Amino acid sequence: MTLSGYFSLLFGLLAWHLLIDPPARHLISVIILLQLGPLMFPLFGLLNGKLYTHAWSMYMAIFYFVIGVWYAANAEDLPIGLYVIFTSLLFFTGCVLYTRYMGKQLKAQETQE
Repeated sequence: MTLSGYFSLLFGLLAWHLLIDPPARHLISVIILLQLGPLMFPLFGLLNGKLYTHAWSMYMAIFYFVIGVWYAANAEDLPIGLYVIFTSLLFFTGCVLYTRYMGKQLKAQETQE
């Protein structure tokens, strides 16, 4: 669930800014750097299933939720806003469920030892 929300968010924003509704030519690199750049930080940890990365990625998902609400406030950008809201909530929910599950597993392993 985490990875599907993460990659949907990543590729959705990339497709929106490059193909569907590209901004002015001189702003493309800045927008991609500021909106997609932060999504590159947790990539390695999410792919390797690291608990700590999933835990702090929840804050990143909340940041993208706020971006989605910001887009949805504008009638022209409502579709991408709703998409970003949905995918960021999927990303957030996946992170929460993963950290709860893995936290319980680690606690159970500690009590067995």
